Amino acid sequence: MGAAVAVSPTTLSSGPGVCPFAHLTGLPCPGCGLTRSWVALGHGDVVGAIGFNWFGPLSMAVAVIVTAIALWTALTGGGALRRVQHVLTGRIAMSVLVVWLGYGLVRILDAGFGWGLFPLVV
Repeated sequence: MGAAVAVSPTTLSSGPGVCPFAHLTGLPCPGCGLTRSWVALGHGDVVGAIGFNWFGPLSMAVAVIVTAIALWTALTGGGALRRVQHVLTGRIAMSVLVVWLGYGLVRILDAGFGWGLFPLVV
């Protein structure tokens, strides 16, 4: 999260792609664009973040919340982290995971067939 604020968005726009799936296929995986999305969020560009990957803002929010709870648990010795773990492995989280994978599949199909629904981020 700190790197998302420290790294310049222009650095990532011309930087190398690091996704093995994208390198092998030329198509975006469900996670393609998440780093760029986080950097855009770190610089206050919510619209740009959503453009890179719709799940960027959600994943960053979850990461911030889980990190804060983990730090709170470490400081207080409470059991909050176990409750968060239960939520993150529950039905809602699994449903979000399925939707994210479906979104990734649609992005792959979009890139493969050239529909132009999503910007190509690889």
